Amino acid sequence: MIVINPRVDILDPALIESYWNIAPASLGHALDSGLDSSINAVWKPVKLVGRALTVQAYPQIDTAVSEALNIAQKGDVLVMNRFGESRIANWGEFAAIGALEVGIIGVVTDGPATDQMALRQLKFPTFSRGTSAVTIKRTGIAEGGVNVPVIVGGVVIGPGDLILADEDGVITATPEQAALLLPFCQEMEAREVWMRKELKSDRNLLDLRKAWPLPTPPNRT
Repeated sequence: MIVINPRVDILDPALIESYWNIAPASLGHALDSGLDSSINAVWKPVKLVGRALTVQAYPQIDTAVSEALNIAQKGDVLVMNRFGESRIANWGEFAAIGALEVGIIGVVTDGPATDQMALRQLKFPTFSRGTSAVTIKRTGIAEGGVNVPVIVGGVVIGPGDLILADEDGVITATPEQAALLLPFCQEMEAREVWMRKELKSDRNLLDLRKAWPLPTPPNRT
């Protein structure tokens, strides 16, 4: 049986837009909710920011993924737990085409993907635990869930959470965390821009760090 819960659309679209200017590593100064480092971008360079459309996907059949596409909206990031599957890919070229048609802008999965070159040509952001030539057979029990909390890369991700990813990896935040930490992340970005500029003027890094100390995130004060 596939459990399909209502959408969770708490995340402010303006907040999502602001995070396009934030590096995952900046948010990572405040949160420990970065996914396992074995989950990487299939192609690079890449940037992905959106709200999580979560899926618990059975290894051999993609029924839950199909159900997720039926309720997807523009700006969703498909986030999949594969029940520990590490050999069988359920995501590739035509899955990405179908996702793009319904507004999904990227995928994060703790299983492998396939069709690496096609995903690059489509410019479809895909973060997976490697790639595989072994793909789903459409056999087995149709079970799983859509818009349910999932564990991906060792991190619990809820439906509607912020997904922020680039070449360095994937990190997630709840809508409340994303709103609280945006000013901190913006200061981190501004500080790094300033430091790079000053370093080109032969300033000393130690002096720069004293002049503009690393900010303390509001969730850790």
